[in-house]
Amino acid sequence: MATMLYESMTPAQAADALDAFIAERPAALKQLRSTSAAHGGDPERMLDGSLDSVAPLWAWLTDRFTELGADPRTLDEDPTRETWPSWARHGMLVDPHPPAETLALVDGFTSYLTRIITAAVPGTQWLVGEHRIGTHPMLNYPLLASDHHQVFLPSMPLYSAYQSAHGRDPMGGTEMLAYLQRTITALRGEGPVADATEEPLVTVVAEVDCFDVGLRPDLAAQHPQTVEWMITELTDRDGVESVHRYGPDALVVDAPDWDETRLTLWCTLWLQRHLAR
Repeated sequence: MATMLYESMTPAQAADALDAFIAERPAALKQLRSTSAAHGGDPERMLDGSLDSVAPLWAWLTDRFTELGADPRTLDEDPTRETWPSWARHGMLVDPHPPAETLALVDGFTSYLTRIITAAVPGTQWLVGEHRIGTHPMLNYPLLASDHHQVFLPSMPLYSAYQSAHGRDPMGGTEMLAYLQRTITALRGEGPVADATEEPLVTVVAEVDCFDVGLRPDLAAQHPQTVEWMITELTDRDGVESVHRYGPDALVVDAPDWDETRLTLWCTLWLQRHLAR
């Protein structure tokens, strides 16, 4: 099961993957502290467990991600893959991918966010992602959850790390802090994020030579400019040949080298980031 994607796991395999993910949390945070100290930082100050620490910590991490760039090897050729955090081995990474050091930093930041969130929202717990819609993008993933909301914590930091590695627009410290605050609010059962957890933002179906992408019905009506912005950015991605909008909530995407999982995750994470702006 070393490189099996979460989406392909049986319930028993997903439960084992969750146990592995949880077991990695303390060591990942310890490694982040060691790395910050090795680069001249003060771990006690940088990682003091406060909300105020998140923005400067993420700004420092983003600078490191930019310096590290993308690994020149393909995923299949990268010998460090077996040393990656379990969520990176089982998740949908694509080339050009961030190097092992970047993934380790994202892993440590995930552990740090866990510490902050669980202190702010007592009663949250890790569980295997389930959903009544089988193609839900977090199915089988290790999710931090309350009765109101669930989140795969590495997703947004990894998304931004990819942005840094590819020379695109990463999330700044203030933006990451705002994302964390929205997540805490949603886990408490407050705000629009918590209200919209039952239906995925996008649903992707593979057709013969394209993908049919359905948008959640409220997006076009309430966020028309954001939807157009997403279409523009998706069209500009490597491997995407065209994006055609044939209805308010419907797209046809021609991306021969992509698959349903990659397209679903990209659209979901892009929307999660930009709907809050």
